[in-house]
Amino acid sequence: MERKLVKTGIPGLDNILGGGFLEGSIITLSGRTGSGRSTFALQYLYNGAMVDNEPGLYISIEESKQDFIFHMSGYNWDLEEAEKLNKLLFLDYPIYEVDQILTQYGAIQEIITSTNVKRVVVDSMMPIALFFPDQDERKKGFLKLIDNIRKWGTTTLMIAEDTHSKNIGSLPSTAYGIESFTDGWVNIYFHYDDAMQERRRAVEVIKMKGIRHSNKAYPAAIDKDGFKILTGETSAPEPVIKKQKTIVATKKPATVKKTLGVRRIVRKSK
Repeated sequence: MERKLVKTGIPGLDNILGGGFLEGSIITLSGRTGSGRSTFALQYLYNGAMVDNEPGLYISIEESKQDFIFHMSGYNWDLEEAEKLNKLLFLDYPIYEVDQILTQYGAIQEIITSTNVKRVVVDSMMPIALFFPDQDERKKGFLKLIDNIRKWGTTTLMIAEDTHSKNIGSLPSTAYGIESFTDGWVNIYFHYDDAMQERRRAVEVIKMKGIRHSNKAYPAAIDKDGFKILTGETSAPEPVIKKQKTIVATKKPATVKKTLGVRRIVRKSK
């Protein structure tokens, strides 16, 4: 079986991974609130679409598409252009419709197949985990979810929130343990710098099946170009730069009607 590595689009990360994510793998992307998980994930999709010609799908559960686009409009990414080119798709699910991801995955599969999507982000696991009444049901649900996502054939990031650990150097864990079911696990965390009196980001690849990766934690930063890992070799891709314009929160991107139409495909009939 051929092994292909997918470039992450995150400067510095491919050096840590020895080339990128293994194609078709499912990776947990974890971190505390404010760590930059959504920025990291969207950058993975955007650079994959605009640099490597691998269309991406962002499935948002906690935030509407309109709000998400508005909050991400400060980066040098032309998300509207990526949508117009059908290289970047968005599905937003209200929390009360989260069961559709579990029960109607076939409709999402049709979207992925028809648009040649290669990369997917699921943001985030918390509403999905809360759908299950107890821990045993949650484990069964996660196993089914991972099996369904694997059928998509995409390289997928699943965003999860870390629990707080008081022990320095101890292995982190996510709130609902999704990292136990995925092929890989990238953790973003804050540590407090006493000398600088500020919190600083760091990234650690904790597990990645089939890849010999670095076990070190690396400092990271976010600027107008997005997320970057400071390994000393942070050669960045060259995505299409966003045109200079102002995005208003109430303005819908050009393909909203089409995307919302896609959502209606997966909405449960009343």
